Amino acid sequence: MAVVITLLTIGNAFCQEIGAYKTVATGDFTNLGIWAVWNGSGWVSASVKPGIANDIYIDQSHTLRLIGNEEVKSVFINAETGAGQKLNLNGFNLDVYGTLQAFTGPAPGIAGNAWNSQNWIGNSPTSTLTFKGSSRTIVDRNSWSAQTTQSRFGVIFDPGSGVELIVNAPMKALSFTVRSGTVIQRLDNSVNPAVCHTFSFNTETTVYGTGPYGVFTIEDGATLISECNSNLINRSTSGSVSALNFDLQNGGNLILEGNAPRIESANFQLNGNLIFRGGAAPKTFLASSFPDAATPNSVRNVELRSNQNLTLPTQLFLLGNLIKSGAGNINSLNTHLIIFGSGNQEIQGFPLVTRDLTLNKSGGIFYPRNHLSVERNLTLSQGRMDLQGNHLNINTSLLGGITYSGGSWRNVGNLTLFGLPTTLTASNASFPFEDVLNGGIRKIQLLGPSPGGSISIKFLEYKGANHDPNFNDTDGTPILYQLYSHFQFSGLTPSAQTVELRLSAADLIVDNVDDLRIVGTGQPAPGSHLPGSDASLLWARRSLTWNELSGMNFTIGSYRELTILPVTWLGLEVMTKKEGNLIQWSLSQEKGNLLFEIYRSKKGSITWEKIASIGSNGDSNEAITYTYLDEQSNRFEAYFYRIRQLSLDGTESWSSVARAFSATGEKEGTIFPNPYQHGPLQIYFPEEDTQFLGLKISSPEGKILIQQKVLEEIPEQMMSTLPSGVYFIHLEFSDRLVTKRFIKL
Repeated sequence: MAVVITLLTIGNAFCQEIGAYKTVATGDFTNLGIWAVWNGSGWVSASVKPGIANDIYIDQSHTLRLIGNEEVKSVFINAETGAGQKLNLNGFNLDVYGTLQAFTGPAPGIAGNAWNSQNWIGNSPTSTLTFKGSSRTIVDRNSWSAQTTQSRFGVIFDPGSGVELIVNAPMKALSFTVRSGTVIQRLDNSVNPAVCHTFSFNTETTVYGTGPYGVFTIEDGATLISECNSNLINRSTSGSVSALNFDLQNGGNLILEGNAPRIESANFQLNGNLIFRGGAAPKTFLASSFPDAATPNSVRNVELRSNQNLTLPTQLFLLGNLIKSGAGNINSLNTHLIIFGSGNQEIQGFPLVTRDLTLNKSGGIFYPRNHLSVERNLTLSQGRMDLQGNHLNINTSLLGGITYSGGSWRNVGNLTLFGLPTTLTASNASFPFEDVLNGGIRKIQLLGPSPGGSISIKFLEYKGANHDPNFNDTDGTPILYQLYSHFQFSGLTPSAQTVELRLSAADLIVDNVDDLRIVGTGQPAPGSHLPGSDASLLWARRSLTWNELSGMNFTIGSYRELTILPVTWLGLEVMTKKEGNLIQWSLSQEKGNLLFEIYRSKKGSITWEKIASIGSNGDSNEAITYTYLDEQSNRFEAYFYRIRQLSLDGTESWSSVARAFSATGEKEGTIFPNPYQHGPLQIYFPEEDTQFLGLKISSPEGKILIQQKVLEEIPEQMMSTLPSGVYFIHLEFSDRLVTKRFIKL
């Protein structure tokens, strides 16, 4: 009876469950001779090794060694001074379905902090403890600590979806991986100031060096929730040495509930979802402070779920989306936001106002989803932006401007550039509007002196062209065609200064750049015509004054027939096949039709060549489709196609123009079309090639998304499961593996 009273008065004393095991000697996990089992009244010899339902106690002076992967309920390890190595994982894994705890005294002992002893648990980077099972606290205060500085093992949290594992004491290991479920890193509020239960790493400098060490990984679908501010993760909490790498993988979630969270790591891969939640004070972005730590300013997705405001850092590289889903506001007034992802990206839940913005996207479209204001500098390097009818304001502070070298925007409600520079150039006064209805980029340039002030530009888009505008230019030249889409300028400072206005006819079918003119809608434009320039960008040019820019519509015109052909007539489509380019066109009906002539031109030359004639199928009041396979086309070149329709009475009409994109890459293991938009994804390799075994499509992070044995194409219904972005296709042959990169629009 006295013994029982003693255990109760000490507090924190363990009481073993029936079926619990304890070691009676050093030895291997499968050696029954080292185990005793608690039967409820005493310890008896074991008849089977411990399993998933059994707690194990590693008693004083004993070392337990694994000789294979094992699983248990809870692990209790003696942690007295000089305990030496207690659990030799020996390169294997131990699944833990309960808790990890330290104790002193004979088993079951009294709860105590983990002791700093040589290779206490381990003994290699391939040795792992994996926490599985139901929601629970896996380490608790006063029964575990990070004093085990020389433990050599990795920790894996893998309880499954929907399960929460609570970490209520510091942990130290060689690595940490959140594989599934949710891990909650508690803040210890029992002391003042509150202390973070840190994840830290082995500090044996003679074994693992003196610099940053240790990797913390959050895998796809897994979540880490941290209540902490300082020292969420580092190598040495008591010193200033960082972890080597913090890897938030695509699809992983890091939820930060502190007001000023810091992770000390020499490298960051923030490719998942960075979520700011909770808190009782305004929040700052994830940061670091150790001298050897990197700055965590490149992230895929950022979301504010808190009622508190979040201030973004001075520079943020955004691969994905920026989302406000809580009542708090996102403050980016002092932020240079760099949009550089390869897929579609969005600003959700608020109008973005940022100090500087750079668009440098290799693929996909940036959707601000609301009005966008850039207080200082907007830099366009590459990529596309879709305002969806919202306004774009640039340089509202009058301290910056626009810098253009590539890229475009579309669906802009109204564009306003404040603080015009005194001299306008192709870099600081280019405005790349996409012509959504007719195709191509209607880029505007203003060149020459400026009166300062601001300028607003509105692009009004209408499909097609006026083929009989019935007016002459100011020099008497008859205008035979003009686009219906046009530009309007407003908000200008009055000035008689002369400026050169340029509009680009890129991707329209233009026989000769000298055909181009800037005109009004149904009337000549003010000013005087300048010869067109640049056979690639196809600039139409005009000289006029600033005063003449206001109150006028400006668009692309031409003085020769068949110069500009927006899509107006037939439904025409070109599909790239292994055998050649398949041209398909449709008519709503036919009456008195004689034949169709198919014309082809290589991209760049615009020299039309008739390649075939097809007779009419006769009169029909129903829709009819024709096809022709251009077997002479080279899949490694881009072509334009158009169809001439000839009637029995000698009249004719022309179709729209369709483009066949070239297959890119080497002439083995080629995929097309690339970029891919719709239809099947075609695969080509020479017939004399070795045996084709199959293919895989993976994300840039290596996740396999599609896998099948296929010879010539991947069907559209399978490709439709992939969101827009960059992918890799791996073609497996009998003697090699060919990897190709492609973009889905």
